[in-house]
Amino acid sequence: MNSEKIGSETLRYFEMARRFLPKSIWSPETIVTSFLVEKAEGSYLIDVEGRRFIDLTSQWSTNNVGNVNREVLEAAIEGLRQYGFVMYGLNLHTAVFDLVRELLRIRPSSKLTRVALELSGTGAVDAAVKFAFKVKKRPHIISFLGQYHGYYTGTLGYGPEGGESRRFFENLYGNAAILLPYPDCYRRPEYMDCEEWGKFIIDYIEEWVLKYQAAPDRISAILFEPIACEAGVWIPPDSFIHGLKKLSDKYGWFLIADEVMTGFGRTGKWFAIEHWGIDVDLMPLGKGISGGLFPIAAVYGSEEAMASEPVEYGTTFGGHPAGCLAAVANIRVLEKNGVIERSAKLGEKALKRIKDWVDKYEIVGDVRGRGLLIGIEFVKDKKLKTRNPESARAVYIDSIKRGVVPLMDVGDWILRIQPPLTIEEEVLMYAIDVIEDCIKIAEKEFKKT
Repeated sequence: MNSEKIGSETLRYFEMARRFLPKSIWSPETIVTSFLVEKAEGSYLIDVEGRRFIDLTSQWSTNNVGNVNREVLEAAIEGLRQYGFVMYGLNLHTAVFDLVRELLRIRPSSKLTRVALELSGTGAVDAAVKFAFKVKKRPHIISFLGQYHGYYTGTLGYGPEGGESRRFFENLYGNAAILLPYPDCYRRPEYMDCEEWGKFIIDYIEEWVLKYQAAPDRISAILFEPIACEAGVWIPPDSFIHGLKKLSDKYGWFLIADEVMTGFGRTGKWFAIEHWGIDVDLMPLGKGISGGLFPIAAVYGSEEAMASEPVEYGTTFGGHPAGCLAAVANIRVLEKNGVIERSAKLGEKALKRIKDWVDKYEIVGDVRGRGLLIGIEFVKDKKLKTRNPESARAVYIDSIKRGVVPLMDVGDWILRIQPPLTIEEEVLMYAIDVIEDCIKIAEKEFKKT
């Protein structure tokens, strides 16, 4: 925050939260910010006390074209004015085709010829998995530990972000998902380099999973994040991504790339998978698809995945006309203003600015990123790579007190920088300076312990 003091309006709202909202929203153990937003604009959040905060979250990579982008907002309003609500699964409407045409125009591969619409990124992942299971008619899917595919009880089964998120739901999962390590290069086995770590996981699938766990013709798909964002911006080695592609081609599996958080310019390209230049069969989209102005999500699919037979998917409000038109406007804003190219260049500058923190500060173990998706990992011991959530939280809280809001999950040891892709360069660099000042303070406190 811009001030140490919490104002009366903030306290009043938090008291209402304590009385009326689920405990995870207001509990001291789970709360992530200590201010209440009353307005958002551009690169800023404004709270109920009138204080301005630099938004380095873009609301989890949703508001990629800035908070409340006017062109996208007007498109959403026009959609509401023209259609109100028409259910895409009941009555097809013209806005569906406006969006589908735009998505197919920017698709990362000619193999992706069809689009299914959904309401949320989690729903899009769920739909992609349904397409895989029903079309392939095989009972298993390969996925990876640490990935995040949503908090639905179903998606937690093949996207175990952490053990705690699965607590009390374990009996729902069965053995449909075969879960394997995702190659976090920073925490790779000490006797391997990053490429060897990625290749080991691919070899393990072929030599162990297929021999002892499931025959190749019992696996429908591989589900993966091109960059594991929620895990801490894990950027995989080439051997892993290209190895997944080779396995899926060899055994006739669908390859599903979850681009819910990495899509629409976040990594400096339309879609993160373009950094590796491979084709996939299904691709869930969400978050940044509509600039945060109206909930909508989608799934790219191949002919085999989406035209072989009918697959039941969807929700009441998935494919809402206002969401479709907002998404069309969002794509055009990204394109017209060169936002994606700017994301790549500004991300390089930001990463260059903070790369030396690993050498300068004992508590910074690693810094990594692609485009405007950057992670800063905090440790207690650089040799042992002991996780340091206490210092990470101290930097996070102190940054907010100084008017900068990074992105961090409760209990995490990784601070992330994921601002609107339209953030002004001077604003971003100032925010990075603030974070560094907070790291210096946290380092002094760490050395006292």
